[in-house]
Amino acid sequence: MHQLKTTLRIAAVLLAGCLSAQALAIDPPTAEASRFAMKTNYLQTAEEGIYEMVYDGKNNRVFAAAMDRVNREANQGYLYAFSPSTLAVENRQAMPYRAFSLAINPSAGQLYVGHTQSASLRISLVDVASNKVLKTSEKLTFGQSNMEDARFEHLRHMVYSTAANTLFVSYSNMLKGPEGRKPVHKLLMLDGTTLKLLGEVKDAYNGTAYGLSLDEKTQKVYVGGKDYVNEIDAVSKKVLRTIPLQNVKPQITSVQNLTIDSASNRIFAVVFDHEDRSGTHDGLYVFDLRDGKQLGYVHTGAGTNAVKYNPKYNELYVTNFTSGTLSVVDAKDYQVTKTFNVPLYPNQMVLSPDFDTLYVGIKEGFNRQWDPDVFVEGAKERILRISLNKS
Repeated sequence: MHQLKTTLRIAAVLLAGCLSAQALAIDPPTAEASRFAMKTNYLQTAEEGIYEMVYDGKNNRVFAAAMDRVNREANQGYLYAFSPSTLAVENRQAMPYRAFSLAINPSAGQLYVGHTQSASLRISLVDVASNKVLKTSEKLTFGQSNMEDARFEHLRHMVYSTAANTLFVSYSNMLKGPEGRKPVHKLLMLDGTTLKLLGEVKDAYNGTAYGLSLDEKTQKVYVGGKDYVNEIDAVSKKVLRTIPLQNVKPQITSVQNLTIDSASNRIFAVVFDHEDRSGTHDGLYVFDLRDGKQLGYVHTGAGTNAVKYNPKYNELYVTNFTSGTLSVVDAKDYQVTKTFNVPLYPNQMVLSPDFDTLYVGIKEGFNRQWDPDVFVEGAKERILRISLNKS
């Protein structure tokens, strides 16, 4: 037996000598080792929910809107300030109401915080240097007598135009009619300094539309619906044109979010079918900005909720809320190049000004009654940092 073991050891040594060092290597490839490195941090309590984020390049902080997602009657909101590199919480400021949406006036160093749902429906202006709430708008409600239920009244996404010093706010409600419920959507305009309501953009919506985006270069605002995208001039505050989305495959149910790449005349839109949670037709759609012609479709996952375009690397990032994944899509051939499996519900995103870092809000199961299969007692929602740098 001893002779056999000795013979086998000698054979192994001889075989190893015949093989290259590469063949014996067990370490993974090191190419792009720094790319997609991840880091995370949590909100302070398990009751808080993270929503929209903005990057303040002037003061080098990532801001996130948060609210008490469990004790809804408290109507409590918070504004978090995270370190972009370490994700350490640098400040947590209490807000007058639930905090949901964010927009930034970078030159003035001020943030707009949107307070959604019927008990709130206001906008607060925050000085980022002092973390003080400078003012809060009047309640942005229209008091329709035929409202289906006050819970349907919301303020959703916001964008701020520097050229017009105007904050554009998406408002939605549900009215009772002879044929059942009828959705109502308005694009409100607020003075960027005083928060005074200036009115609404006439004919901004041709139907239900949740997507809202601003092209910083052209100062044009875009809203997206089931079969159209409207282009609005931020300065004149008028609809310039309607871009029809015709003969789209798969058929669009509802545009959840969109972003514009005016340099290449493309519209990137994500679709989330709220009626069919299997997500069969959810995904990323690409259209020509000039005529609405479909250029591509990528089924990234179920519950596609947000999209960001990175011109530096010519790629897109899509959060798949229901699937619990984040997709990286090549913007040349519209192929998924990487998929991240993240805890539960990836939601809103923001890119750093140099396009080298992506920040993603990760949500938990809402409560035991709504999400019994995924609800975890004491679980905190978090922010995720992903390095995109290829150097």
